[in-house]
Amino acid sequence: MPATDNAPAVADRIDLRAARLPLVGLLIIACGFTAIGLVMLIAEPGGKPIVAPGSFKQFIAFVAVGFFGLCIPVLLREVLRWGPVVSVSRQGLFDRRLSTDWIPWSAISGLDVFTLYRQRFLRIAVLPDRDAALPWTRRARRIARLNGMYGEGYWLSGQGVAGGIDAVLAAIEQVWHED
Repeated sequence: MPATDNAPAVADRIDLRAARLPLVGLLIIACGFTAIGLVMLIAEPGGKPIVAPGSFKQFIAFVAVGFFGLCIPVLLREVLRWGPVVSVSRQGLFDRRLSTDWIPWSAISGLDVFTLYRQRFLRIAVLPDRDAALPWTRRARRIARLNGMYGEGYWLSGQGVAGGIDAVLAAIEQVWHED
């Protein structure tokens, strides 16, 4: 990662790496469901298709191939991600999945942990007047609008981070308690 003007020195930050094994497991599952869907659509043992054309089972097979097929490149990108996924420093927070640069603590109005469908997230509330100038990705901004029904802000997921959300919280606590 090239250094930017507002990036802290490496010694002043805590870097959290990717949790590769769970991501590889999800990638294998996505490949398996895609392959099963393709077999259901293509294979014709004994000259007869496995699923009848126009049936609900054929629709489910198409959905499986489409959904899990689209998951494969996303998961592959996360598995092959080089370097830290999340970095925490006295200057701010940098989740490379959500932003392209550091989000300063001065722009963050609140942090809270919440659970949605047994998965924990760190909700990052930012000051409305600073939000437009922050380096969020387009994807993060779109998802933040969609997540509005569960509470405003950007969501940092522990999935894909070594140690999960607990490691992110511990890093934030360590940085805040160093003063």
